[in-house]
Amino acid sequence: MTLRLGWTVPTTLSPDGLREFARAAEHLGYDHLSIPEHLVSSTPTYESLTLAAYLAAATTRIELATAMTILPHRPVVLAAKQAAQLAHLSGDRLRLGIAIGSDPAESAALGVAPEDRAALFEEQVHALRRLWTRPEADYAGEHIAFSGVTLTPRPHRIPLWMGGGTLRTGGRPGALRRIATLADGFTMSGLLANRVNRGAALIAELRTAVTEAGRDWAEFGTEARLRPAPGRPDTWRSLAEAWRSAGATHLTVTTDDLSLLAPLHAALTG
Repeated sequence: MTLRLGWTVPTTLSPDGLREFARAAEHLGYDHLSIPEHLVSSTPTYESLTLAAYLAAATTRIELATAMTILPHRPVVLAAKQAAQLAHLSGDRLRLGIAIGSDPAESAALGVAPEDRAALFEEQVHALRRLWTRPEADYAGEHIAFSGVTLTPRPHRIPLWMGGGTLRTGGRPGALRRIATLADGFTMSGLLANRVNRGAALIAELRTAVTEAGRDWAEFGTEARLRPAPGRPDTWRSLAEAWRSAGATHLTVTTDDLSLLAPLHAALTG
């Protein structure tokens, strides 16, 4: 199995720089761009769907994968509409990565109680799928309720991936079974970049959980992270092969050193 190769979008670039970076990655043959998000930050950051739309307009083929859109920070009907429009306008190139969020200050600024996030998140996932697939969607939960909602254009399909993992948990998501039950794939935390042994154990655990949930592991995606050491293409190749052997389907490069964009792709695909 060949790993699908991507690169994390460096959010410190200028608007022109972001556009040229995305075009260069697409021209070189990268499969996806990983688009991070923070809504409240003192450093340069973007809202993920806005940045994905900007990059979609600058490219024609490359997949746009948010990593992660913090779902509880949005009304679910609005999130569903934005994602559906982006998928439609980009030619079905959106992979929506979602997470609960780990910044209490950000949640508080957006009016989301930390203790409500997990339950709200699960309801939102179910609601998203109904909004994307039903001509008139209804949902009644503890945190979300709507009736007869129609979204057009409805997307053909939006892959819904989940992430998670903090310093406190060593990069392991706290709700692995929720991911195995509800998601189409899993994106590892950057904390596990190059930590293949730890990541392999996590993939094995996730595979068991997906199978126990009655789902087909072959249809489930797993994205690992690579932080390349400059001038060490031998380590790039060995890490990529180790991740592939561990069961990863996607590999995303995490570095702001754009001088490695071309040589790394050549080393891993040549």
